[in-house]
Amino acid sequence: MNKILIFLDLIGDMKNLKHYIVLIFIGLLIFQFSFIFLMNVYDIQFTNSKYFSSQAMSYRLKETLIPASRGNIYDSNLNPIVTNTRGFNLGVVPSKVKNKNEISEILSVLLNDDKNKIMNKLVNKETYFYLKRNLEFDLGLEIQSWQIDGLVLEETTNRVIHEESLRRIIGKVDPDGNGIEGVELYFNSSLKGKDGKRTYESAPNGKMIPQASIKTQEVIHGNDLILTINSELQYKATELCKEAIIQTNSMNCSIVFADAKNGEILILTEARNEKIPNISTELINLRAQYEPGSSLKIFTIGSVIQKDLSSMTELYTVPYLIEIIEGSCREEFKEGGCFKDFKKHEDYFINLPEIIERSSNVGTILATQNMTINEIESYLKMYGFMKKTGIELTGELAGGISSNKTCLTCLPSLSIGYSIDVTQLQMVKAYSIIANGGENINLTLNKQRNLDVNNSYNVISTEHSEILKDLLFNVVNGENGTARSLKLLPYLTGGKTGTSRTHIEGVGYSNDLYNTSFVGFSELEEQTIVGSVILWGASINPYSEYVTGGSTAAPIYKEMIEYIASIGN
Repeated sequence: MNKILIFLDLIGDMKNLKHYIVLIFIGLLIFQFSFIFLMNVYDIQFTNSKYFSSQAMSYRLKETLIPASRGNIYDSNLNPIVTNTRGFNLGVVPSKVKNKNEISEILSVLLNDDKNKIMNKLVNKETYFYLKRNLEFDLGLEIQSWQIDGLVLEETTNRVIHEESLRRIIGKVDPDGNGIEGVELYFNSSLKGKDGKRTYESAPNGKMIPQASIKTQEVIHGNDLILTINSELQYKATELCKEAIIQTNSMNCSIVFADAKNGEILILTEARNEKIPNISTELINLRAQYEPGSSLKIFTIGSVIQKDLSSMTELYTVPYLIEIIEGSCREEFKEGGCFKDFKKHEDYFINLPEIIERSSNVGTILATQNMTINEIESYLKMYGFMKKTGIELTGELAGGISSNKTCLTCLPSLSIGYSIDVTQLQMVKAYSIIANGGENINLTLNKQRNLDVNNSYNVISTEHSEILKDLLFNVVNGENGTARSLKLLPYLTGGKTGTSRTHIEGVGYSNDLYNTSFVGFSELEEQTIVGSVILWGASINPYSEYVTGGSTAAPIYKEMIEYIASIGN
């Protein structure tokens, strides 16, 4: 009996021992977790308090963007050319759009887009996308009023061009407001500005906590741009171009006018023949090259005069045609080498002024025959040929002279404006140098540019420029001048006509298409204006049997000079 009691006591002690072990284990666990908890609290409150405080704040901090307004663009008289208006981007969450077929049909009408194209996007795209960006504000409001599930209207800013004739110069911006063409691209960093932002604390419901601090990074709005272009003159010139294309059946027409003293471009426009497909006309004033023909003769003859001033009085016996290669003027000879004047004539004795006045090809060839191509090339380079003018537009070409300088016809061809490619802007720059007394000018579209960067220096002497100016005055006022139609202008005017056969890529020179041009200058009361008119690929002249620069391009120059003088600048 006693043994049984002892055994029961032993079992009871073992149970108590298990309880003690369990209690100790639980106590150790509590101690361990308490220690870990206290360590974490200590870490949060003291060791890494700033880190955890900032982490907690980050969940409360909200940031909103303050978009910068892109700068406006004005013409020289501060008339707005490009401004900003409110608009919308139309986004779509495809999964939320119900009745896609009906929505596609409605949107195709409003957006002037293909219904099937819209439907394919709604069906095939799975993530958020933009269906249309830069919608007009009123149209965006109308779509927004429908409250269609899945259509998201995001307010944005649209660029509006107010003068269509300036669209190519202005260029365009992408949907994110970055300039990608024209002056919008060239002056993008100045026009764009810098977005600001506002940082604030928000409650769990997303609303701003008014008592909390608000930090604002100020927005820097884009700078406005003032162009040298006169939009009224630009419009007038564009309309004249369109009329000239109809009258001459030319492929293109382009016009540039500038102030010869400071290089400010007043007009830079173009138009294309809508009946002729596949002709690119994007800024052909600087992105297209042509052989200037007779309008280059003032420079090739100028190189002769600079080398030997006495050549001004020398008389040349000038026949109607000249054979550089023996037998080349025979009809069956097809390799070139025969050069002719525009109209058939008996031999006459003329000097350099008369050669320029009559625009004699043969006379020019005879006058330059003792020059070398390198000498003429060096002279041309002084005026900026074979080099970009640096105008504030992308895609400008530098032009160039034929690499072949040893052929028998190379020098004669260059002397009369072939075998060299130039741009219209280069011609305007070169004639401006003659018109302003030989001083260099840099063409510009920026009215606000730093005048110190104009790099004033004399390209040619004042005396030399006066000689060349007199030669150009004779073209207008001389009895045999090729631009006598400008003689009626009440302003002292000089210039040179140009007529060259149009070169067609892959075909060669056309027998019935001509690049006809006039480039010259007029001394108005307060400024000297230089202008260039080119009709590219002209084939008809309604006023004469001849398609020449004097009969097609010079009259446009005359009308523009009269208009410039009448309205002022």
